[in-house]
Amino acid sequence: MSQMSDWAAAFAARHGLTLIYDTPLPGGVPAYKYEDASGAAIVVLDESMPAERQHFSLAHEAAHVLLDHRGDLSPDEEFEANKLASELLLPDPPFSDLAYQTLRELKDAFPHASFEAIARRRLQFVPGVLTVMDNGKVNRRVTSDKFNAPLMITPAEKEALTQCMNLRKDIDINGNEIRLHATFVDDGRGVERVLLLVEEA
Repeated sequence: MSQMSDWAAAFAARHGLTLIYDTPLPGGVPAYKYEDASGAAIVVLDESMPAERQHFSLAHEAAHVLLDHRGDLSPDEEFEANKLASELLLPDPPFSDLAYQTLRELKDAFPHASFEAIARRRLQFVPGVLTVMDNGKVNRRVTSDKFNAPLMITPAEKEALTQCMNLRKDIDINGNEIRLHATFVDDGRGVERVLLLVEEA
């Protein structure tokens, strides 16, 4: 049985949720929710997941409860739940007051959330583009609503990603028009990750 984190316990109590840990879960999902005979919401989390992933999954299921999503969920409902989950995980404020800090500083302030969850939430307050590289390969690229960026990474971004990966340390590059912040993450689970944020200077 996974040990419930203090953050998860407080979050569940605040939203009137009962938490259960189990593994593996049906269909390989990270979490699911159901209601008991009294109508109380119960969230089941995969206990094999890292705590940060459990926290986002818990916030996601809480979002479905708060949004009164029931039955088979549409892609729009899942998108809506992901958006609310991000806001529940990293509420505004205090997140907006600190959003211009580096990912490393934000992680220190919000240790219950993953670097990627923090970076994605940061894009809602600091226009830019996030590129995630896992084990030397670009995995995904997310752009904020108020930032124009090419679909493919630029040579400067590729250089920052490679440099960060090779040196295994954070890299900051300030140019005339853009800033690049590359954050190296190795959580000991076999994935070396670099998160690159590009913003206007």
